[in-house]
Amino acid sequence: MPHTIEQIRAEYEGAGGRSFHAEGRFAVVNCQFREGRGGRFAVVDLRDGTGSFTVRCFEAAIIEALVDAGAIDARLKVEEFNGNMSCVLSAYDVAQLDGDDIMRLAGLDPEVHAARVATLEGWLAECDGTIYGDVLRECFREEGTWEAFCMAAAAVRLHHAEPGGLVRHLVEVGSGGLALLDSTGADYDRPYFLAGVFLHDLGKLDTYTAPPTIAYTAEGQLGEHQIWSTFRLAKACAAIGAPRSVEARLLHIIEQAHGSHRHAEWQDPLGPEPKALAAADLFSSRLGQTEKERRSQVAMNRVVDGEASAQAAGGFDDLTGPSATPDAPTNVAAGLF
Repeated sequence: MPHTIEQIRAEYEGAGGRSFHAEGRFAVVNCQFREGRGGRFAVVDLRDGTGSFTVRCFEAAIIEALVDAGAIDARLKVEEFNGNMSCVLSAYDVAQLDGDDIMRLAGLDPEVHAARVATLEGWLAECDGTIYGDVLRECFREEGTWEAFCMAAAAVRLHHAEPGGLVRHLVEVGSGGLALLDSTGADYDRPYFLAGVFLHDLGKLDTYTAPPTIAYTAEGQLGEHQIWSTFRLAKACAAIGAPRSVEARLLHIIEQAHGSHRHAEWQDPLGPEPKALAAADLFSSRLGQTEKERRSQVAMNRVVDGEASAQAAGGFDDLTGPSATPDAPTNVAAGLF
């Protein structure tokens, strides 16, 4: 019987270190190859609508095809290793999925994704009639570019590494940045900022493969995505004959969006728009939950559940209720959680 990732995790928690086998249908969102003592093996990130985990595959005959599999019906061996859950992929069949299936296996609601795409389309329309809108429309003019943009991931592993992850990231960045700019009460160039939202990660179309399997392309292994963003910007500006000053401002916001301390240390951000974009981009990139964070949350949930069970069993005194002793402080525990 097929299992979800949530069910596999639950079975592992109750297995007490006992190994078991599980089957399920998962999206292959990332596949990387490494060398070990026994030879080459694959490290694969799998995801379904209930969560994600990393598995390893040591079968030489089947690891190569994982890169292009997209989604698999997998057989896993689950066991404990160094105190953590370890999953080994022993066999699989390639699963056939449509776009909505891919989104659902990635843990995304297709309707939510469509709403995010609509938000981006609205921002794109806001820029129409300006030189920045002309540049953006040229960037997306080639057939299939907008569709690929809307399905692209924002990263291979670090954040929003999922089908449609780039759209989600840009909506967070745009919404957060606009809120920061509006909070100042000062005037700013809204189309310029929105152009920065679209352009600063546009090069991810060149550096990452299309979902559901997300990996670095040859271009991505040779140069970081913001460099490819500037190449796409230059082509669009040349095609429409954009003034040099416009191209320079857009180049500046792309560079500054990734932090003046790293990629543009030769110059401070010019104007509030690049500063708001950089701040919002950093915040959004930190929203993704790492495996370490997940384990920390699981551990904290156990502490909270244990406290709740003990309190339900009468193990705690009510520090603020009638049963408190006369000398006990009545406000020590207030506001701790």
